Amino acid sequence: MEITNHTSHQNRHIIFVKDLVKQQALDQVRQAIAEAPTDHKKELWIDCSHVDRLHLTNSSICSFVSELLKIRKHDVKVVLCDMNATTERLFRLLRLDSLFEKAKSFEEAEKESRAQLAA
Repeated sequence: MEITNHTSHQNRHIIFVKDLVKQQALDQVRQAIAEAPTDHKKELWIDCSHVDRLHLTNSSICSFVSELLKIRKHDVKVVLCDMNATTERLFRLLRLDSLFEKAKSFEEAEKESRAQLAA
């Protein structure tokens, strides 16, 4: 897993998480969020292309979503990127698709984000 911080966005601190996000790695994500500047809006963009490689038992997907919801409670915008069709269908069936923003890719999320800033 790779965590990259981007602060070049106006009044926003974006944390990119790429590759497989395992349960124990979420501690690193929370630490990166905690270390982000407090005067910026915080956003967590997660590469979900590997989410289907989590052991998608009820408990592991629930743990993953539970951690994302805990992060979101701390006023952090969560954007899920690169979801494959299976993962997207699973989120839709579990009615989780409306809880988080989605983007086809990091690049698309960044374009949409810049367009919102320009408006």
